[in-house]
Amino acid sequence: MLAASFLTGAIVLVVEILGTRVLSPYYGASVYVWSALIGVTLGSLTLGYVAGGWAADRWPPLTAFALETTVGGLYLLLVPWLRTSVLLATTALGLKAGAIVSAALLFGPPLVLLGMTGPSAIRLVTSDFTVLGRGVGKVYGVSTLGSMLGAMLTGFVLIPSFAVSTLLIAGAVLLLAVGGIGLVLARQTLGAVGALVAAALAAVSADRGALLPPNVLYVGNSFYGELKVVDTGPYRSLLIDGIDNGFVDRVSMEPRAPYIAAFDYLPAARPEAQRALCIGLGAGGVPRTFHRRYGLATDVVEIDPEVARLARQWLGFPADIPVIVEDGRTYVERTAERYGFVVLDAFHAETHPVHLFTREFFARVDAVLSPGGILAINMAGIAEGDGSAAWRAVRRTLAERFAHVRTFATPTAPHARTRLTNLFLVASQEQLPTPAGEPALTTLATTEISAPRDDDAVLLTDDYNPVDDLHRSVLAAWREEVIQNAQAVLLLQ
Repeated sequence: MLAASFLTGAIVLVVEILGTRVLSPYYGASVYVWSALIGVTLGSLTLGYVAGGWAADRWPPLTAFALETTVGGLYLLLVPWLRTSVLLATTALGLKAGAIVSAALLFGPPLVLLGMTGPSAIRLVTSDFTVLGRGVGKVYGVSTLGSMLGAMLTGFVLIPSFAVSTLLIAGAVLLLAVGGIGLVLARQTLGAVGALVAAALAAVSADRGALLPPNVLYVGNSFYGELKVVDTGPYRSLLIDGIDNGFVDRVSMEPRAPYIAAFDYLPAARPEAQRALCIGLGAGGVPRTFHRRYGLATDVVEIDPEVARLARQWLGFPADIPVIVEDGRTYVERTAERYGFVVLDAFHAETHPVHLFTREFFARVDAVLSPGGILAINMAGIAEGDGSAAWRAVRRTLAERFAHVRTFATPTAPHARTRLTNLFLVASQEQLPTPAGEPALTTLATTEISAPRDDDAVLLTDDYNPVDDLHRSVLAAWREEVIQNAQAVLLLQ
């Protein structure tokens, strides 16, 4: 019984973590989705503990435990098939309510049933009231240990190695097997046979993934999110948790994202520069432009090895541009190299890695820049009005370190409904020239944002960095727009 409690405890955390991978390609991996999953998990377990106590007082505890795990396994088995219908049905609720309701419908029932197993397990391991405390401690201790190991195994081993649907089915198989064995011991032969047959059929189906449409070249998971490579018209895109993180021409493999043109400013401003560092790879448009068009020796730092692999395999990223698989911050902290340009073009889906947007990080970037070097940042944002607080906070933080800072709205058409566009921030200790004299930069020269001083903007530090909060409404609107425009692609798993 303690072994079964260990297993159910592990599966609770497996389900919770996998829940984010079920929802994030559609609703994103923002704090809304994580809060929805954590809240649903805790609420479901609370209901399960209450209902399980009631059941343990009325039914034979072994039968109750076996039925709870069996029914929980059966529902978990249905989650991969229910996902599309549930997500479509909750779309109209919006990002916040949709994430909560989807989490509750998909994962609430199996988590309630797993929570119900605790009181039954306590009854089974405690026959004497005088040692009740010891029995309760054993069950909860073993279950919590299972949860801890399940969380670590899921994050570090299972998700990078297997499809999410396969992992959900595997969890269901384990629950059905435990329930079937329990029903055998409880002499419930018919129920035991049904549970074990269901487990066997589920195990067989786990190896049969859904056929992808011909324009979807790759779907997989890394430690950081779901990755897709999709052909749409003349373009090939890399999607991270459903958001376009760069695209190229399908034939020439040349980058086609319009914002990349803004980075022509750097060689124009510092034609003597010889080396560049790009933090964040995506489809590889910026480093490829530096290397091929301007002959710059370019290093790329990318935290996700799967992104690096897909960029080379599917997006034509050149083999002669080195990619260092590491967190951009740790690389900048340890490197002895000096660069004429440092480019920060790092996203996870629609969000920015906040630890790369602090005063302390910018100080370290300044230290690796050559004299007169430029730090350039690509951000998603709204140029003015409500929604501009995030990039204005970044600009103020840059100004704390660099003598000269300029901001441009890149030559891309803003999203019609959200007004979201790419913002291009450049910072240097030496004067930054106006790009008007360069024919290729004429559009950029007309989009400079000369907003009032940012004295009221937040200073971003390692100790206090609310850039996610400042950005949340903008990014939520972006995600909702993506759901409306690319729903079919988001639902593919």
